Amino acid sequence: MPNEMNDVLVIDDNRILTNILSEIFRESGYTVRTASDGFAALASIRKRVPDVLISDLNMPRMSGFELLSIVRRRFPSIAVIAMSGSYFGVAVPQGVAADAFYAKGSTSVARFFEILRSIKDEATRYSLRSATPIWIPSVAIDDDGLSTIAIACPECLRTFPHRLQNTKLLRTECLCPHCHHRLEVAVAGSTTDTDQTGVGKPDNLWQTGLRADLRNML
Repeated sequence: MPNEMNDVLVIDDNRILTNILSEIFRESGYTVRTASDGFAALASIRKRVPDVLISDLNMPRMSGFELLSIVRRRFPSIAVIAMSGSYFGVAVPQGVAADAFYAKGSTSVARFFEILRSIKDEATRYSLRSATPIWIPSVAIDDDGLSTIAIACPECLRTFPHRLQNTKLLRTECLCPHCHHRLEVAVAGSTTDTDQTGVGKPDNLWQTGLRADLRNML
C-alpha cells in the first residue's frame, strides 16, 4: 500500500453505505473517516485535511454540490470523487467540482480503486479541472415568484444580495458589486430524504478475494 493518498473522507447521509465503504477501504490499507453531510465534513477537514474526499451529491443540510464547490476553492489539493444514484456513466455531472464520478448502485465497488489510481497524479487532476459554479442551497420564493439570496464573492470575500426568478438547479451569472468579479451561481435543490442507493455489487469483493487483488493493483 503506497504512503501517498491513503487518507480518505467519505461523506453520505446513508450510514449503511458509509460503513460498507469504510470497511472496504480499511481492508485495503486506507485511513478512513466519515461524515453525514457537508457541515460535518468541513468540521472533519478542519481537524485534518484528507488526501481524498468521496461525497454523495444529494444530502440534507449541506448538499454535496455545495460542499464540493467549497472544497475546490478552499482545499484545492484534495482529490475529489463525487457519487450519486441520480446520475449514470463515468463522466462528472456538469457543474460538479469533482475530479471523478462514481455511479452508486450501478457500478462495482472495484471502480472506486480504478478511480483512485487514475487521480493520483496531481498534475493530471489540475489539467482536467474546469471552472465550476458557486453552489448555494435553495431558498423560499416570495409572492412575486422571486427569491433573494446572499452570495459571498470568492475574490473579495464580500457578501452581496442577488435576486433569482427560479431556484431549482438554476445556473446564472452575476457580477460582484464590490470588485466586479463575474461569477456563476447554481442552486442545489433541497432534500430531506436519505439516499438509500447502495454501492454496486459489494459482495463480489468478499466472494472472489478481490481485496487482495486490489492491494496488489494499488
